[in-house]
Amino acid sequence: MYEAMNPELIDIIDNVKTLAEQPAAQRQKFSEAALGLERVAGDIAAQAVKLADPLLRQSAITVADGLSAAAQLCRTAVESES
Repeated sequence: MYEAMNPELIDIIDNVKTLAEQPAAQRQKFSEAALGLERVAGDIAAQAVKLADPLLRQSAITVADGLSAAAQLCRTAVESES
């Protein structure tokens, strides 16, 4: 599931503050990060429904929800005026 968390995606997440302060044209990496995060979230959510243990299933869903929220934050950063 976490294979999509490649080094580029991790680097973007690690440098979110610096990247957010860049001009809008240079913030397009956030779009790439959003797509990667959504892909990982979708993979985790798809695997979660197959888990028999309710606690593991809920944990996986929570992780997927968190990654989806992070993707939305990346999209917002692209659209922001700063």
